[in-house]
Amino acid sequence: MKEFFRRALVALALLGTDAAQAVPELAAAAQVKAAVIYNLLLFIDWPRESAADDFRLCLFEGGALAAALETFADKPIHGRRLALRLVGNAPDDLRACSATAVEGGNPAALARAGAAAKTQPLLVIGEGTTAIDRGAMIGLATAGSRIVFDIDLAALRRARLGASSKLLRLARQVVE
Repeated sequence: MKEFFRRALVALALLGTDAAQAVPELAAAAQVKAAVIYNLLLFIDWPRESAADDFRLCLFEGGALAAALETFADKPIHGRRLALRLVGNAPDDLRACSATAVEGGNPAALARAGAAAKTQPLLVIGEGTTAIDRGAMIGLATAGSRIVFDIDLAALRRARLGASSKLLRLARQVVE
């Protein structure tokens, strides 16, 4: 991973200093979002019957956020080990997932994850200010230099998930 960023920096340095400065900023933003996602997972309650050996956080793309989330692989979530999994387009790909993070707020991926959450306890986290309007239960957004999140509490409840009162107090907006 470090080798990837080193090569990207060298390549962008050849393009100019403004572009070279963008890679560390993007990587830092992705690291902050990854830390926020990990901590969000700690404050969501899943039904007992959904417990598997690993806590699977599924990702649709292998972008900067997916790379940053690797930092948290194998860390504990509700007594289980966090396992990251890239999913494709097969209908059953999300079946074994506890949560999914949709990088960039991809509308097709949000719609697919939202549909899966209607039949299983699946937390859907999306990026962008309109993520909860497009199917995410938790939407991450940037407000100035801060990462903020909105929660669609009704969608959480429909998926048989719960949110701690601490998490609800920290949210920028809770929609019911």
